[in-house]
Amino acid sequence: MRFWFPKAPSAASISVSVAAALLALSLPAVAELVPGACGSDPHIACVVYDPNETYRVAYRPGEATVLVFEKGEKIDGGGMGDGKAWTAGPAGNGFFFKPKAPQAGTNLILLTNRRRYVLKLVPVRRHEEAVWSLTFDYPDTRAYASAAAAVRSAEARALLAQTVSASGVGNFNYDMQGDTALAPTALWDDGRFTYFEFRTSRDLPQIYRVYGDGKESLVNPDDERGPVLVVHDTAERFNLRLGDAVLGIRNNAYRPDGQLNPTGTTIPGTVRLVKQKEASGE
Repeated sequence: MRFWFPKAPSAASISVSVAAALLALSLPAVAELVPGACGSDPHIACVVYDPNETYRVAYRPGEATVLVFEKGEKIDGGGMGDGKAWTAGPAGNGFFFKPKAPQAGTNLILLTNRRRYVLKLVPVRRHEEAVWSLTFDYPDTRAYASAAAAVRSAEARALLAQTVSASGVGNFNYDMQGDTALAPTALWDDGRFTYFEFRTSRDLPQIYRVYGDGKESLVNPDDERGPVLVVHDTAERFNLRLGDAVLGIRNNAYRPDGQLNPTGTTIPGTVRLVKQKEASGE
């Protein structure tokens, strides 16, 4: 019977081993980005998108997960390290997957019409909750939206200056009553047209003209210039509606003949909006 005994390491080999260990310690550790909870439910996670990150997504057998991308983003292709252990597929601007095996840990790479996503799917650890929904936040989209809003605001102010200059005067004497969440960011008329500025990303309300008998008729703006909706008419009263929310608007300087009477305290370039909790019934 023979036994093999390793030879004692030489000084040179010890030096090489020590150098290799020091080099390994100096290299950055490979780590995945762990998404955090969006709110109080740890199953609903959010994370800021970074093309240079790998996202760690914890799963539990028998539970599905959806990745939620921004509106208009669609899956073009992708792959899994162990595709047989998963049921997966796209749906709208999302991607669903569910493990078919208890030990299905793998990586997932997705290519969309806008971005690349790299994920590592791992079984939940002790005292850890599985991710059921992961929503991505996009700094590049927010920056673009902010820049676009600034451009639209400049366009709206230019239009305001143009209309006031053309007519020689502008009417900004408006009051409002009701749900102020529907309020335009600016409102004015030039005696012929009424201009509703909505410098916002929220859903826009519908505009109704209110007649003397209280009846309403839907107004379809004939023109849209940036964030400004142009109604080719003036009225004493308008109602803005969105779902069950209603905002009443009154033109204090309205005249049926279209001649402006912008009396009272008005500041050019702004709209006087008086917030009231309840309608006065006028």
